Amino acid sequence: MRILIITGKQAYKQVKKATKKYKHIDIHMANISIAAFLTPRMIIKEIKSLEKKINRPLSEIYDFILITGLVRHDLKIVEEESGIKCYKSTRESSDIPLLIDNLENIKLSTKDYADDQIAKYLRMESEKLIKKYEEMPLSKGDVKVGSLKIGNNYPMRVLGEIVHTPWLKDKELEKKITYYLESGVDMIDLGMVSNEDHSEDLKRIISIARDITDKPISIDTLNTKELIEGIKLDIDMVLSVDGGNVEELLPYLKDGETVPVVLPTNYRLNTVPERALDRVEHLENNMSKLIENDIKVIGDLILEPINNSNCNFIESVMAYKLFRERNNIPMFFGVGNVSELFDADSNGVNALLAAIGSEVGGNILFTPEASSKCKFSIRELKMASKMMFLAKKRNSLPKDVGYNLINYKDKKFDEITTYNNYRDVSTIPSKENSKIILDRNSFKIELDRENKLIVVICFDRRKNPKCIIKGRKAKEIYETLIREDLIGMMDHAAYMGMELQKAEIALRIGKKYLQDFELFYNEFWDI
Repeated sequence: MRILIITGKQAYKQVKKATKKYKHIDIHMANISIAAFLTPRMIIKEIKSLEKKINRPLSEIYDFILITGLVRHDLKIVEEESGIKCYKSTRESSDIPLLIDNLENIKLSTKDYADDQIAKYLRMESEKLIKKYEEMPLSKGDVKVGSLKIGNNYPMRVLGEIVHTPWLKDKELEKKITYYLESGVDMIDLGMVSNEDHSEDLKRIISIARDITDKPISIDTLNTKELIEGIKLDIDMVLSVDGGNVEELLPYLKDGETVPVVLPTNYRLNTVPERALDRVEHLENNMSKLIENDIKVIGDLILEPINNSNCNFIESVMAYKLFRERNNIPMFFGVGNVSELFDADSNGVNALLAAIGSEVGGNILFTPEASSKCKFSIRELKMASKMMFLAKKRNSLPKDVGYNLINYKDKKFDEITTYNNYRDVSTIPSKENSKIILDRNSFKIELDRENKLIVVICFDRRKNPKCIIKGRKAKEIYETLIREDLIGMMDHAAYMGMELQKAEIALRIGKKYLQDFELFYNEFWDI
């Protein structure tokens, strides 16, 4: 197989470097600075020029042509008029080796960039591997919570807590459960209210959850009355059993299928072991009577917040590791105990905590999405769980496994600047206008997060509302504003484009949007 890659002048050296180990690939530098500006007609012209130069059709030499860069056009016409297949390569030249090495597994396209095809292939292979393990029967020590298998042969399960469930109206609870399900949660945890008894509300609350999903449901409380009521209602899992309530709960757990999550504590006696070994021994002791009665259990060593007094984060992680070395029992890993009490974006925090959980043998990743900074935590942990599972089963690093949590930066950074090439062109310093001239209409931009929409309210000069425009993308909204002749001034159009793009980013990443204010406004982002 021989391949010809056509690129622009700016990227030529990078493409050459990326493909230097491949003897069956030739690079042609088109007569254009940036490859993204290539059109099908220009590519056909380049092909004809090459064929004239060598006095031979390229189809006799090469199997196909790859076009690098962000070429926007469909390249189908290139083959139709030149007789040689022509496909889009990867967006970044540094990804070309990944494409070449996986050509037999990828269907190249005249429309879609090849890295999209690579991602689809890697994701498909990853899903196949996960599915293979999901179909495996339970092993010794594994448990089944509802219909969900929990154990070392399966990905870590994500348990999402809905905090203060009894305080929510039915519709609010339904909405929260639906959001968690859309985020990919494996189990729903109904968090109760500390120092309050809502045992009489449990039938209604659990019924609402059961009507929406068949995924496992748990309740989160130390109120014995609520725990007993939950077990009577055949809840799939209860959080939590400890030395202070195990005797009372034992008769009810013996008669049902509810799986208890067991703590190393005795909160009635205010006993919370601090050292790793003490924590493990207390947990083993609290579990012993349940295990003696053939009750399947899950252990929670209690993951502590960073810099916590008494037992700290590292000590609690050591307890997990020690427990896993001594016991073949599924473990509950409370990620939210750390992420909710750490002023950092949840994306990287959740990735690292999931990795730690995987290394110590955790099986359930628990999180609420209680604070704004932890929004999307369920989705992040679900992705991290898959990453770690695949890495573990492939005996590899959590890198290039088919999934990633690189959401706000770039794994590779191939940014090309060209302005230094135009030395004879004058440079105009930028500055803001000192005077503001009002347009005939003004606009207020808001976000409808529930429906995932950008909303623009148009007002006339007297501040009377004229119309409302809704959309998901900045482009479709500002093009509507122009098409409907709602903007009359160029600087106003530029301003709206800027603000709408900010709104779209805020909607996508879950960040607060305030019109006329910076999206990234703390000192970290000062440039």
